Amino acid sequence: MPTEIETAVLLDSRRRCCICFALNRDTNVKPGQIAHLDGNNSNHTIPNLAFLCLEHHDGYDTTTSQSKGFKIAEVKRYKEELMEWLGSALSQKVHYGVLELPASDPYAGQWVRMGSSENPAELQIIPLPDTIDGQARYFVSGVAYFGTSNRYGPNMGTLEFFSQMIHESSLVFVRRSIVLQSEPAITEVIFTDDGHLKVREEATGGQYGSGVTFDGLYRRA
Repeated sequence: MPTEIETAVLLDSRRRCCICFALNRDTNVKPGQIAHLDGNNSNHTIPNLAFLCLEHHDGYDTTTSQSKGFKIAEVKRYKEELMEWLGSALSQKVHYGVLELPASDPYAGQWVRMGSSENPAELQIIPLPDTIDGQARYFVSGVAYFGTSNRYGPNMGTLEFFSQMIHESSLVFVRRSIVLQSEPAITEVIFTDDGHLKVREEATGGQYGSGVTFDGLYRRA
C-alpha cells in the first residue's frame, strides 16, 4: 500500500475502529490494521479501505458457515458513521488523544450500555427549549440489539419518547404494553450520582422485540 494512502486512512480514522464505534460506540484508539473491504489487496482506493481493530479485521476476513460475517456495505456504512462523528468531535475538542464533546447539559448526549457486546444498546438524549411546570423536557431515542452473534442477525428494537425531568434525576416513559394490554409498560431513565445513566424497565411485555431490552447501566459515549 502506498505510504500516502496508508497515512490518509490512519489520519481519517484517528486509529478508531468503525465496527467498534457502530456496535458499541467505542471511541478508544485501537491497535489494528487497514482492511481492503472488497478483498482485493491491490485496490488501494480510499472508499475501499477501513481501519479496523485486530479482532474485527480478523472477523471481517474470516469466512465461516456458522455465523453471519460483516458485509462490505455494512462496514462502509459504519465507516461513514465514524467519519461523521469524528468530524463533529474534532471541531469541538481533543484532549490527550481522547475525543470529547462538550456537555452543554448535564444529561444530554450519547449514552452506551456497559457490559456484554452481545447485546449492545445506546440512547440519545436531547434537551428541549420548553419546560413544563418549571421542569426541563427531553427527547429520548435509542436502539438496542439482542444476539449480535446470531447467524441470522440480531433482533433490534427502538425507543422514542418525550418526557419532563421528574424529581430532578429521571425521565419516565409509560405506555400500554403491546402484549399485556391491561398492564402499563414503564421505562425509566435514571441519572445516577456517579455520572452514569440507569435504565429500568417494568412490565414492558416485549414491546421492544423478542429478547430486546434497554435495561442496564450506561456511560457517556
